[in-house]
Amino acid sequence: MSIVSGSLGQIGRSRRSSVAQRRPHRGVAMLSQIHERLLGRETFSLAAGLEISQWQSREAIEALQMEKLRRLVAHAARCCPYYRALHLPPLEEFARPADLVKLPLLTRSMLREQADEMRWSAMPGRMLTDRTHGTRDEPFAFYCDRTRQAWDKANRLRGHRWQGFESGDRELHFWPVDPPRRLIGRVKQQLRHLRDRLLCERQLDILTLDDRGIDEAWQEWRAFDPDRVTAYPSSLGRFLAGGGAARDNGGTARLRTVFLTGEVTFAWQERAIREQLGAAVAQCYGLQEAGAIAFECEQGGWHVSDESVMVEIVREGRPARAGELGEVVVTALESHAMPVIRYCTGDVVRAGAAECRCGRGLSVMPRVLGRTGDLLLAADGTMIEPARVVASLTGVLENGAYQVRQDETGSVELSTLERFGERGRGPFEGARRLAELIGEDNDVSVRRVADLERSRFGKCRYVQSARTEFSLALPPDESFKQPCQINRQPTTRRSIPPRH
Repeated sequence: MSIVSGSLGQIGRSRRSSVAQRRPHRGVAMLSQIHERLLGRETFSLAAGLEISQWQSREAIEALQMEKLRRLVAHAARCCPYYRALHLPPLEEFARPADLVKLPLLTRSMLREQADEMRWSAMPGRMLTDRTHGTRDEPFAFYCDRTRQAWDKANRLRGHRWQGFESGDRELHFWPVDPPRRLIGRVKQQLRHLRDRLLCERQLDILTLDDRGIDEAWQEWRAFDPDRVTAYPSSLGRFLAGGGAARDNGGTARLRTVFLTGEVTFAWQERAIREQLGAAVAQCYGLQEAGAIAFECEQGGWHVSDESVMVEIVREGRPARAGELGEVVVTALESHAMPVIRYCTGDVVRAGAAECRCGRGLSVMPRVLGRTGDLLLAADGTMIEPARVVASLTGVLENGAYQVRQDETGSVELSTLERFGERGRGPFEGARRLAELIGEDNDVSVRRVADLERSRFGKCRYVQSARTEFSLALPPDESFKQPCQINRQPTTRRSIPPRH
């Protein structure tokens, strides 16, 4: 049983059955194009090109990638002090995607510490400064330009079109809003609100839900009546679980699809969204510092935005073998303001051939299983992905009502929400199952908590381990020099069993 329950899905479906699907007004789509042109972004012309290139052969797409890679490497070596000091290989050595291994890996800590040396300081036009926060609350600034933004938006337009949406369809962003700290920031925020109203978009700030109340947020949601919603899975699940009279007394007539991003999505979360909201679920994957990476197509494949990004699955400095856990490493081919080359994302997948029946020439990546630090480490050295941990507790504890944490010694603490009561011996049965999963040598304790811990920007890590807070992509000796989490001492090599 899930903590997400109610009748919104039935209400939404009954209302939807009596309301014809309304396509966006042409004026909204035209306003979107005018807005992009005023900002100097060729978003819609790029999007039109992507509609053609996605059907090209795999060989043609890889040829385009290699041309862009050589151009990016030459630019980085010429214009960016950081890359110039690395003495990158000559361009003739990059003939096929496998040649990416000749370039050094880039970690989050390196990007944070060397950002000024990585940027193109003499770039013509306006250099944009943005800030990423991530799951672990490690904020840092990075640089981009209008071209990179245009590619990201064009990829997003295409990815949403795969699910039947066009520019101008009403979209609700169920998202955290970083509060402005200065007057200029507040002015920009008001201008963004005006832009969103004109372009049929709305942002519902998940950071203010506790203050404003669930009922008020549901009223705003229902009044806007979106065609699509983009959200963090854990935040949306928490919102649905909050109930409230506004949710129980009305639904959303137009909602067709919820796009989930920013976190690994568990089966119970997808099921709750379908049952509660009566909407389909689609995944999209990207990083602020690296751009739009992959979108789920109508056949369920995670297609990489190959025209602007290259994806590798790397384990200890080499391509991960089939069936092996590896880290997603991305190269943003249109990141000229601050070249992002072979960036270790911290996201973990299981390597292997991924295929899709849709017929597109775009590559298909495996689904993300979690981040490094989201996998438990068993006594025998096996890494256990979060979905297996959650599955072991299904039927014993309420979905979304607990967190599992493993410390450096291997001991595990199971935190369960107080408001659900003891429910018999559920927490203790959960602890027993966790002990079986990770090995009897590791202690498992139970703790009752008033609320689950969330990041500053609303994300919730249901499973986390201090023993796997290292990069899977870096060679073993280097991975412990580059801890994935800031303000944490690197774990010593001796304290971690061999990785399997």
